[in-house]
Amino acid sequence: MRTILALIILVALTVTIKATDFGLDDSGTKNFKLNPEVNQPVLKFYSTTPVEDIEGTVMYDKDVISNVTLDPANIEELKGSISFNVKSLKTGIKMRDEHLCSPDWLNADKNPKISFEVLSVKNVKPSPKGELKGKADVSTKVVGNFSVNGKSKQIEVPVTLSYIKATEQTAKRAPGDFIMVDGEFEIALKDFDVKGSKGIIGKKVGETIKITFKLFYNSGK
Repeated sequence: MRTILALIILVALTVTIKATDFGLDDSGTKNFKLNPEVNQPVLKFYSTTPVEDIEGTVMYDKDVISNVTLDPANIEELKGSISFNVKSLKTGIKMRDEHLCSPDWLNADKNPKISFEVLSVKNVKPSPKGELKGKADVSTKVVGNFSVNGKSKQIEVPVTLSYIKATEQTAKRAPGDFIMVDGEFEIALKDFDVKGSKGIIGKKVGETIKITFKLFYNSGK
């Protein structure tokens, strides 16, 4: 009897779960690739301490790889990943960049990549319709594995996800539909066994690092 009751509850929950869409009368799973022709990707990181603030950038090149699979009628099923080289992190000072890649810090020779892989999407909330026809935004939380220095940790990242259906105007930049992903999060260096040079973390380098990003994709070839 309990088994039958549990099955009924499970079926009821399954029926009531509704996928969130962009409200653009568009459906079907599409593959999107990061594309600077849509707009230049922005990946930045910030360290703040009483002694010194550091702003760094991930320099975009062919080794920054990111793909997203998305059905605009079922945002919760989004999948995706991004990876880039530790050596693409630039802070404006060459010697500091070299230290960043050293074994005391991110150990680029042993662990050359930083990556994030989407595990799930939740709390999808459509934003008010804008004036641009064929465009819609949602706020959501993306849960995924963030990997750096050979360590992985599951984190939750709040993002704004925008979808733009293809038009003659968008085709002048790149073919297919566009998506834009915008967000920020923080990581604690200790969670990834980043110890740094003695006495530096907490004094000249923050114990937590803020990461911000704006990524632009298209579905055309």
